[in-house]
Amino acid sequence: MREALVYQMKKEILRINNLNAKPSQMERLENVTLHILEGEIVGFLGLTYSGKDLTVRILAGDMQEELAKHHIYIEGEKIRGNFELQKKVYRIAASNYIIDDWSVAEYIGLVESRWIKLVRRRKYLEEQMRDFLLGLGVDIDASKKMKELSELEKRIVDIVKAKWLHKKLLIVEDEFEGMRPESIRAFGAVMKRLIMSDMGVIINSHSDMVLSLLSEKYIIFKTGRIVKKCGKYYIADSAHLEKFLLGRGVISRKKSLDSHMLEQQNNEGNPVYQILGLKMNSGKIQDFSFLRGEIVTFLVLDGKNKERLFMVLSGRMAAPYHSCILNSRVYRVADFSDYVKEKVVSVKHMGSESEVFSGMSTGENLLIPSLRKISSLEYIANSSKIPKMLKQEFEQAETAEEGFADNLGVNDIISITLERWYIYNPQVLILFEPFARCDLMGVSIVKSYIKKFANRGTAVIIIKSREEYVEDISDQIISVD
Repeated sequence: MREALVYQMKKEILRINNLNAKPSQMERLENVTLHILEGEIVGFLGLTYSGKDLTVRILAGDMQEELAKHHIYIEGEKIRGNFELQKKVYRIAASNYIIDDWSVAEYIGLVESRWIKLVRRRKYLEEQMRDFLLGLGVDIDASKKMKELSELEKRIVDIVKAKWLHKKLLIVEDEFEGMRPESIRAFGAVMKRLIMSDMGVIINSHSDMVLSLLSEKYIIFKTGRIVKKCGKYYIADSAHLEKFLLGRGVISRKKSLDSHMLEQQNNEGNPVYQILGLKMNSGKIQDFSFLRGEIVTFLVLDGKNKERLFMVLSGRMAAPYHSCILNSRVYRVADFSDYVKEKVVSVKHMGSESEVFSGMSTGENLLIPSLRKISSLEYIANSSKIPKMLKQEFEQAETAEEGFADNLGVNDIISITLERWYIYNPQVLILFEPFARCDLMGVSIVKSYIKKFANRGTAVIIIKSREEYVEDISDQIISVD
């Protein structure tokens, strides 16, 4: 009874009544109704184009919607335009920290015009922010540069900034790259304490781990509608969650993808790619050897080091003092053309339109790796079979050969990208954060293809921040930090 009374006393931060929107052919919302109370941390779950991302974009003021016609309320006040949203909503994302030469005090305070006039009085600004941080119980030096903070501290400062600006709704759209699970959990504890009395939070992340660690409740979207609202612990396991997110046919297809087994490889003494004398960020010089059919994951917390390792391993950037051996050929100063010649493929933006050839059909994208091997007559003869194959593989009418690849959804782009390189039959496949844009189905698609590549003898190298999604498929997991 007492718990029910406390619940009733909580102030309503956000209410949405019967929200309908259809900004594009692939996105829509139908009768979306929800509410978030002060102190609540709610995770949005759903596949790509389920409606969760569209709801977040509307709440963040990113859409040119006529908001006055909708029924969106923050603290009981009806929202009539994006300006009102911007006054009340704050978004936490990794892109917030691009300006890293500001002090903590400047990052929090200089966004307001009244503080811009005080740029020359930075000492006074720092004193004000020091007192504010102290009052919130946050032990971070207001004079410290943002670039000197840990990833955890940067995000805590962002919550403080939202408090300083009197925001009411906090949207967390962050994959927390460079942070271990214990740091994400620590962020969640600080966030819970700071938003308890006057804010509500939406967690919208591609990472299952982030959603699980930070959310207290879930709102589950499917095909533009809310299909479930529940406490986090109501969801027993991934199979239980799939019942809400996927239809029967899709569940069957996902099970088929997940069941793709890795074949036992006899790789001993059979390296396809070696890199010798690579200087790591720690200063240590290391050699790496990658075997046929082996899946090796590098865990790199620091974002710049992670990208540098990918660029070097993929041949996109030369690194001094190292050499590489590709298919038993030694390259003292290898350039990208050498990697292409030795069939080393790398994918940096999995699921992005930048990984497909825009303006070309899906069939042409898939056939590109074979164009030098077949005659134009064979190309014409085989092109008629492409739509049927695509329908079987992707189960999407939009993936007909006549459809342009850049008009497809994320999962179809992932499938086309990986299928194209599977046709190419590379010796080495290097993937940079391959699950970063993946929903539940996307994860299964990527993992299935990784296993297919490995079974055929491709050496697969994965570079990411955390072990999430790779524990069960990696032969080696190498922590670089």
